[in-house]
Order: sequence, then C-alpha cells, then structure tokens
Amino acid sequence: MTSTHSLILFLAGGLAGFIDSIAGGGGLITVPTVALFLGMGPETIGTNKIAGTISALVALTVYSLQGHMNWKKGWKFTLCIVVGSYLGSTLNPYLPLSIFKALLLLTCPPLLWIIWKKDLWIEKEKVPLSIKRERFMIPLLGLACGFYDGVWGPGGGTFMFLSLFFVAQLPLFTALAISKLANMLSAGVALLNFSIHGYVHWDVGLWLSTGVVLGSLLGSTLASKQAGRIIRPTLVIVVFLLCGKVLFG
Repeated sequence: MTSTHSLILFLAGGLAGFIDSIAGGGGLITVPTVALFLGMGPETIGTNKIAGTISALVALTVYSLQGHMNWKKGWKFTLCIVVGSYLGSTLNPYLPLSIFKALLLLTCPPLLWIIWKKDLWIEKEKVPLSIKRERFMIPLLGLACGFYDGVWGPGGGTFMFLSLFFVAQLPLFTALAISKLANMLSAGVALLNFSIHGYVHWDVGLWLSTGVVLGSLLGSTLASKQAGRIIRPTLVIVVFLLCGKVLFG
C-alpha cells in the first residue's frame, strides 16, 4: 500500500468518523472508499466493520463520560437490535430488496422535512412517554431498526437515533449514546464473524480507523457543545448520501 493510498483511507475515515459520531451513516463513505482497494465484496464489508466498531466506541465513550448514557434503556434497545438484525438477515434471501429501496426513497423527503423543521428539535416542547409506553416502545423500535439493519442496512444507525429521539421521546444525547451502543455491538459481532472467515484486511482497516478515531472524537465533542449547529445539517448530508446510494448503487 502506497502513502497516497494510506492518506486516502485516513481522510475518508476522518470524514466518516465525524459524520457517524453525530448522525450515523459513516459507512456510506467508508464502504465505497475501501471498495476502491478491495473491490465490492465480503472483504470490503468485513474490513469496514473495523471502522464502524471503533467509530461507535469512541462516540459512545465521549457521550457516556458526559453523563448522557442510560445503560438500562441502552441494553434493552441493543439486545432487541440484535434479535431484529438476526431475523432480518435470515429473511433477506426471501424478500425483494427493491421494496426497501422504494420505501427509503419515499421516506427521504418527509425525513428531510422533519430534520430541517427547527421546532421539532426543541426538547422543552417534547412530552416524555409514560413509563408503561416507553417500556413497550424501546424494544419495539429496537426490533424494527434491527430488522431493517439486518435485511438491508444503509443508514441503520441514523434510523436508530431518529427513532429513539422522535418516537421514544428520549433526550437528544441519550438517543445518540444508545444508538452508538447498539451500533458498536452490532458492528463488533459482524467484525468477529468476518474476521474468523478471513474477510478482514487489517492493514487497510488500520489506516481507515486512525482517521475514524480522530473524526469521531472531533464530531462527538462538537456535537456536545454545539448541537443545534452541528446535528441537523449533518443529518441532511446523511439523508442525501442515502438517496444517492439507492439511486446510483
């Protein structure tokens, strides 16, 4: 690997880590970048899991140290993510993925409207769910997001965060922290599986992850200090990347 290749991976990792730590969707940048060197296949997906795991770990650490993590709700959501992901990946061969692509394209315009409408992000105006409804809603959202992540996947982390914030009505940074825990465990398990089967290129992953660490540290720190200026614009970028992936592959 040349120094130019290493620099490309480092820069892509930095940008992906920054975006992923705030809004999810870092894989929309890292997967095409890794594919330039390894081709599109299990080696690229497996190697990318290094970046996904590390990005989520760094962001989770930052948000947890700042006191935003609710571990009880986080583990409940994450375990349901794992179950949903298993069900989704099991059903994947039997479902026409064109349906999910069409649904995602239909979802993008209202999603952009929700992200850009400022008053929806004012936490003072949010009405918390009752304890009974929250106990039901968080596992249900975990199963739904996990199923989507397993059956198709693009933007899974973004949907986890948005569902926790807008549907479960959790505080902004608690929703972010819990989504990072779920992302970390999901990517970590996948990384272990890909590694066992020899699909991980650690040299490529090392340069990618070095950039991811720095980008994720910067992104999660900035998000904590300037949430209003950082989070919504970053989410808009992720939604456009999602639409681009669906339209152009």
